[in-house]
Amino acid sequence: MLEENRQDLSEFLYLFQSDEEGYRAKKEVERQAQIKFSSDFEKLKHEIIWPVIVEVGNEFIKYAHDYHVTEEKEYLDAIACFHPAHMTLNIYPSSLEEKYRKPDTAPYISFAANNYAKKVGINVSTMMPGEGGSIGSHGEYKPGQFTKDFVEKELINVLKNTLIFHNT
Repeated sequence: MLEENRQDLSEFLYLFQSDEEGYRAKKEVERQAQIKFSSDFEKLKHEIIWPVIVEVGNEFIKYAHDYHVTEEKEYLDAIACFHPAHMTLNIYPSSLEEKYRKPDTAPYISFAANNYAKKVGINVSTMMPGEGGSIGSHGEYKPGQFTKDFVEKELINVLKNTLIFHNT
């Protein structure tokens, strides 16, 4: 190896080695922040999001529609695909045939944890069997933005601006 290259490599490796402890400390701080965010999200789901979803869902029932709520903690599936923790409102409009009234084939509004950004994403699907629709993000928000009024307003805005309850 040329002496100049050896010197460059030595300097680079020395800098990496001397900064390794700082890197480990930063990783530990990030790990603790993710643990705290996950805990905060669990509390947010049960104290704010869940009660609003149930209240809105009960309004659906008054108009002959139905709903279902699912909740999952984060996990890796069999092919190592990450699934974030989330709470989902599955919507069953009265026009949806009974055989399609299951979470896999109905529109939904989902509140999902983004541990890395430390935000909660609102994801929406307006897909209806035989009608199509779209799937996408309604935005990401800091946990501190979530109040019962905020969740209620976002749910209503999503429902108002989709084709789920419009006559086609």
